[in-house]
Amino acid sequence: MTILIGLILLVFISKRPVQLSALIAVMLGGSLGALSRYLLSLGVQRWIKPEFLPIGTMVVNLIGCFLIGLLAALFEQKNWGNGWPRIFLFVGFLGSFTTFSTYTLDTFLLLKSDQFMGAFLNMGLQIILGLALAITGWYSVYGIKISG
Repeated sequence: MTILIGLILLVFISKRPVQLSALIAVMLGGSLGALSRYLLSLGVQRWIKPEFLPIGTMVVNLIGCFLIGLLAALFEQKNWGNGWPRIFLFVGFLGSFTTFSTYTLDTFLLLKSDQFMGAFLNMGLQIILGLALAITGWYSVYGIKISG
């Protein structure tokens, strides 16, 4: 359904054609990101085995936060532009690797099963650590500049 809506918007509303290379970049990046998300999340969940927290989803989201901060800074610093590599990485790979929709469902299911501590830990840790890791990724490229 989402693809259909996107195609309708592109065909009837957009005045700029979409390049085939961009569509292929999204498809390939999305496939690799989704597979990476699944394998990493499953592996972490089986390795740590927490009873009250969806740690696999959390680890994937936190890694994704770091990577998006790092890559955003690199693309800006190196002036790599907005071509297919950016589309492949940001829209394709990271778009399917990070799992905000899974995160919200995991949180809802914890709330629904009266696991309030796990739900609030899940929300708080992913938001706070996610922001911290995005900032860390950014500054690992640019460095921390202390003015004064």
